[in-house]
Amino acid sequence: MLQAEAWQPFGVRQLGFSFDIPPNFVLTQNSEQGAAFQGPTDAFLVVWGARLGKASFRAEIEHRMIEDEKAGWRLTYRRLAPKWASYSGVKNGEIRYVRAIMVCNQRAALFTMNYRKSEKKPYDPVVMRMVRSLRAEGC
Repeated sequence: MLQAEAWQPFGVRQLGFSFDIPPNFVLTQNSEQGAAFQGPTDAFLVVWGARLGKASFRAEIEHRMIEDEKAGWRLTYRRLAPKWASYSGVKNGEIRYVRAIMVCNQRAALFTMNYRKSEKKPYDPVVMRMVRSLRAEGC
């Protein structure tokens, strides 16, 4: 069972966001833009900040959805609002959940979480907490 008490704060100040990492997720890669974490039962989490440049937030998210579909993900859920977006899909027994928010100065903060479809029930509350924890900070 995944526990709620061991969440760890993570943030990239220069990109203007913070985020809570779930328990039992281990840092596997770190950069100035974000980080990757390996979780239990082969779950994989990536969180990063992106400068949008000339692309709008909406265009950036639509592009990511198209790229995921090209990579074989069958998108089953899509919500795209002016300042946030979420979508999810399935591929080869896995679920991918993507969340993005606008932060300051034409930047976005995003996370992508991949986990086994068989782990959907225990991961649903984890994903919802991650959605709530992704926030603009330091703007």
